[in-house]
Amino acid sequence: MSRVLEVKNLSVATSSRVIVNRANLVLEENTVLFLLGPNGSGKSTLLRAIIGYPGLEVLSGSIVFEEEEITEKPMEYRVSRGLALAHQIPPKLTGVRVRQLLEVLCRKTRCDPIEVARDLEITHLLDREFGKGFSGGELKRAEIAMLFAQKPRLPLIDEPDSGVDVDSIEIIAGAIKRLAAETPHRSVVIVTHSAQISKFIKPTVTCIMISGEVKTCSGPELLSEVFEHGFRELVGKNKGAS
Repeated sequence: MSRVLEVKNLSVATSSRVIVNRANLVLEENTVLFLLGPNGSGKSTLLRAIIGYPGLEVLSGSIVFEEEEITEKPMEYRVSRGLALAHQIPPKLTGVRVRQLLEVLCRKTRCDPIEVARDLEITHLLDREFGKGFSGGELKRAEIAMLFAQKPRLPLIDEPDSGVDVDSIEIIAGAIKRLAAETPHRSVVIVTHSAQISKFIKPTVTCIMISGEVKTCSGPELLSEVFEHGFRELVGKNKGAS
């Protein structure tokens, strides 16, 4: 099984504060990877470092995507190579309507914007400014629709179940499963702290991130342990080992 993405000993800082500390992560083909951890553990920053967000300083380590090291590559290049990120808090875009965004993206990927909108149940939002007056669930579904329209080689999805009702989570999970199935590697990375989305999409691999470090990765059984015990035990072990 070939590796799609490998993060090696990656340390990342923002505003001179280290957020990600020597993180290691491996994503192979045919894998739904859940990255879990308490709030503030560095999960979102790790995703942003992978996509190449401006304002983040890589202090050490490397990021390898499809056997190419992209650590020093700009975000535009990484997106052109097929990486795409769905944000935890999607930006509101004044003056830009949902329909316009979908049409621009679908022009490049030859998708049907109306079909994408139907899949995410956002046809009623097509002629509204992106994010303006949307509920939490509508905003997340619109963001996933944009990701879906990009047809990325590897989707990175940040907190798709945060602040979202159960019906929206089910819709989003269904879209993520279809999206992953259509990618060349049939893989996806999902960051979540509540893991509510696991009711509808099951992880192949579960990783736990605490204090900027990816502490452990295992199978779906690790998710069950988190639901049963929370992160306290892992945090305690981390303190005891330091």
